Amino acid sequence: MKLAVVVLLALALFIAPLSAVSPDLIVVISIDQFPQRYLPRFQPWFSKGGFNRFLQNGAHYDNAFYPYANTYTCPGHATIGTGRLPSETGIVSNNWYEPSRQDSMYCVGDDRVQVTAGTSDPVSPMNLQGDSLGDRLLEKYPRSKVIGIAIKDRAAILMAGRKATAAYWLDKDLPAFISSTWYAGRHDLGPFNRIIPAFVAAHPAWTQSDAISPADLDRVTYDPPALREHKTNHAGMGVAFPHPIKDTDALTYTPYGNDLLLDLARYVIDTEKLGTEDGSPDLLFVGLSTQDYIGHAYGPDSLEVADAVVRLDGSLQSFFDQLSQRFGDRVTVALTSDHGVQSIPEVSEAMGKPGGRINFRNPGKSAKTIGELATERLATERRIATALNIELHDDDPIGNAIMKTFFEPSIYLNWKRINELELDRERVRNVVRDAVAQIDGVSAVYTDSQLLAPTAHPTEIERSVRNSFLVERSGDVIAELKPGYMWSWGTTTGTTHGEPLEDDQHVPVLFFGNGIRAGAYDARVSPADIATTLGSLVGVTAGEYGAKPLSAAEPE
Repeated sequence: MKLAVVVLLALALFIAPLSAVSPDLIVVISIDQFPQRYLPRFQPWFSKGGFNRFLQNGAHYDNAFYPYANTYTCPGHATIGTGRLPSETGIVSNNWYEPSRQDSMYCVGDDRVQVTAGTSDPVSPMNLQGDSLGDRLLEKYPRSKVIGIAIKDRAAILMAGRKATAAYWLDKDLPAFISSTWYAGRHDLGPFNRIIPAFVAAHPAWTQSDAISPADLDRVTYDPPALREHKTNHAGMGVAFPHPIKDTDALTYTPYGNDLLLDLARYVIDTEKLGTEDGSPDLLFVGLSTQDYIGHAYGPDSLEVADAVVRLDGSLQSFFDQLSQRFGDRVTVALTSDHGVQSIPEVSEAMGKPGGRINFRNPGKSAKTIGELATERLATERRIATALNIELHDDDPIGNAIMKTFFEPSIYLNWKRINELELDRERVRNVVRDAVAQIDGVSAVYTDSQLLAPTAHPTEIERSVRNSFLVERSGDVIAELKPGYMWSWGTTTGTTHGEPLEDDQHVPVLFFGNGIRAGAYDARVSPADIATTLGSLVGVTAGEYGAKPLSAAEPE
């Protein structure tokens, strides 16, 4: 009897510290396309309770980098949700080619399910491999809820994981937030969706605020009128303030898209009763996709990005204030980004840095001949043909090309044609690699055979490429670019990301709330550490095998 009492007391002492620090609600925010450099650049104009809530009263890791090459939306959100790299999650890019389908695969594409409204393509987390933080939470706490919301379907779905209660994203055409039949716990968002038209109508234009003075704007932006032709005039919104907002799609290219999504976060917290004191912590993923649209269209050096970041800070302050008022010390918040961004190439050149566009786009369905290939792609095919000693003419059928399709950074080879010509497969790989390496702006090229073989001393780029590589989905040849260069689809506007470069890999990792020790931490970390760290607060193991939580969550 005495022994049983001692055991019970010991168990109580063991459990008590965990329950004392365990949050009832965890909120993970991913700001799509938000490089770390935005924080020091725009901090003088931040409010006390937005980003500064992390920077001054929370934990911030200023040396957080994605340790992989394919810095795109799908891999980033999969890593945030699972704590694993693309080589493990299987989400190697936004799209990849699947030979068995003879077609591309969207990272969350799934023909077995249906969307709950509208006519957009069916989606689910089917392609995601391995457990996520949300999966592990639900295994331990069956009454918990794990929900993902975002403007983009891929952000909501991949952060929330395979076992999520629900995921919701915006169908801009309806307009409404929808889900798919994958999610048994989804609810009708009709009451919220009915306010969207009025929300759009209440924001007829995005006008530049006066938060940053003209003199300071000149210092923290580079947006000369002569270069604005290289911004993207999306849906007639123009390339300078004010930007008219004619519909829901246009709204998502303005800071008001963030406000709409944060309103949905409030609605979901209320209607789903997230964060109740029932001993089962809930997990909400919030994907603020709007910043990515703005960054792609106008570039990170633009007046638009400066205005959007400061406005977002104010929106976050309001949201965080409400979380604190409602949950007190029962909430933990993490904030990061799925990737950074590079300058518009023409802007980069004007600032005295390298820059360029490489047109390697896939031929359209109507293309019939080799001569219809994009400029750099045609030149590369000719170099390949010369090296392989095969004839290639502009009027040859498009099916004679050695490179079949391209989903950056992966080149998938035309094995049907290669077999017809009875060419040595390994030689072809190496020839294509060497031909692609001659493109101006390419920094490194690898074959899948190289990446399948062990390397004693890989370079930093090679290590990053290997962390993005999965032989079943990655290309036969993989090409990475130099700083300032981007894959282009024939346009000369806007910018992008996706390379193993600091501009794309370096992102914020921030925390505040229950279980978090405030401070500035210098350790080099990754957004993959977020899942492990948050899992430790609620007693679940998430992320890479053997991964440890970040020091900000360690007991004092």
